[in-house]
Amino acid sequence: MSEYLQVRSNGQITLPAVTRRKANLQEGDLLEILVEADGSIRLVPKTAVDRLLAEKYQQADIEWALKQEGTSK
Repeated sequence: MSEYLQVRSNGQITLPAVTRRKANLQEGDLLEILVEADGSIRLVPKTAVDRLLAEKYQQADIEWALKQEGTSK
């Protein structure tokens, strides 16, 4: 069954409750907006990651890879 949204004067839309439940979306969730070549729009749920935590794990991955490189010789 199709659902319809109306774009408000300030560009906002409201996702119907049924749609939010189907997509398991909660208040505060992030959505990536993708505009396709044909003009259609996709909303893709995304997870926010703390930048400092991400950098810490990225550094740990680099150190692990360097150790692996050293043990393979």
